[in-house]
Amino acid sequence: MKFSAILHGADPKDLEDKELPSASTKEDSLVFGNPEDYKRMSKEEQKALSDKMKKKFMSWAGVRKNG
Repeated sequence: MKFSAILHGADPKDLEDKELPSASTKEDSLVFGNPEDYKRMSKEEQKALSDKMKKKFMSWAGVRKNG
């Protein structure tokens, strides 16, 4: 498939397999836990966690802020 992609003008450097970051802990992976735990958090803690998850998703998805 790489050969075919090169024939169509793809850059071979972009075709290299990239290592996925390992999510070693629940804190690092930001996997949703029990919704009851989230409900017990203060509004500030909920917002901080939501912002952290949004930032991680945006970097994972390759989305830039403001464009």
